[in-house]
Amino acid sequence: MYKKLIFILIMSLLASSIAYAFYNDNVVALVLDDPQQTEHSETIKAKIMEGKYKDTIITIERELLKDSVYDFNIEKDDKILIELYEDESNNLNANFINIWRLDKLKHLALILFIMVLIFGKIKGTLSLLSLLFSGFIIIKFMIPAILKGYDAILVSIIYSSIIIIVSFIMIAGFTKKSFASILGTIGGTAVAGALANIYSKAVKVTGFANEDVGFIVSNMGVTIDFRGLYISAVIIGSIGVVMDVSMSITSSIFEIKKHSPRISRNALINSGFEVGKDIMSTMINTLVLAYTGSSIPLLMIYVASEASVTYALNSELIAIEIIKSLCGSIGLVFTIPFTVFIASSMAQKSRMGS
Repeated sequence: MYKKLIFILIMSLLASSIAYAFYNDNVVALVLDDPQQTEHSETIKAKIMEGKYKDTIITIERELLKDSVYDFNIEKDDKILIELYEDESNNLNANFINIWRLDKLKHLALILFIMVLIFGKIKGTLSLLSLLFSGFIIIKFMIPAILKGYDAILVSIIYSSIIIIVSFIMIAGFTKKSFASILGTIGGTAVAGALANIYSKAVKVTGFANEDVGFIVSNMGVTIDFRGLYISAVIIGSIGVVMDVSMSITSSIFEIKKHSPRISRNALINSGFEVGKDIMSTMINTLVLAYTGSSIPLLMIYVASEASVTYALNSELIAIEIIKSLCGSIGLVFTIPFTVFIASSMAQKSRMGS
């Protein structure tokens, strides 16, 4: 119990570090009245809520941009993110940056935390903390390492392994069950990453088709292996579903062994594969639909332009999503035999199946 409480404390501190990482010199302000609008702009009266100029009332001009990420209405009591600066006369001015969304997102996260705490108790809480740990590793270590020019694939493999190991130990403790799940997950994820590397080369993926990559190149001047960055996305994207498959199979095998101590290793293997088949049929569907869902706007463009299906599938953007889906699914399938054989051997050697 004490170990779990220590883990919770550590993860809470990490969560605070993540939250702090999102803050910079910009400040949040509270909108005092409904903005006064003209045809192309609006005037916002707001009170600064933090920093050196806290409680100062300031007026901000915002350009109205239709059909863009800024096409939303601002109302009284909304919170906005602004950039403060002083002009040549030392007068305080501000630029509108965006609506402040984190407060609402915190409420949604709190709902999830409460529901997990109610129904999942300590295990559910630890699973959420492992998610925070994963985010911390990706933001604080993996992405900075890639930006420094280190090999994106190697960096992703290293930090993905750390995420897998720590997550399983947090959720299941350092047991044979968690060790079997770790090995099965790493094996399946490695297969997904290797295939993504092979086939991204085969189909000449450049990694520059995504507009976010274009922004990184043109505005940040970052020089990295963008194809490797894409493969790292495949690796990270595969972890979650592969972990779920591996843990489900391992738990089933150890539970069978616990209730049937005399069961043979071959019988455990057969049972593991039966469980794996049931999981595989739903998880592949889940994985493919997740990647397809992220490509809906792009698919709408091809449908609206009446482009041929062949042409659409041949584009790099769609090809990338296809490789993600197929490599992730293949990695998931390979996770099943890896986990079944490892977990069955460990369970067979364990007297109590744990």
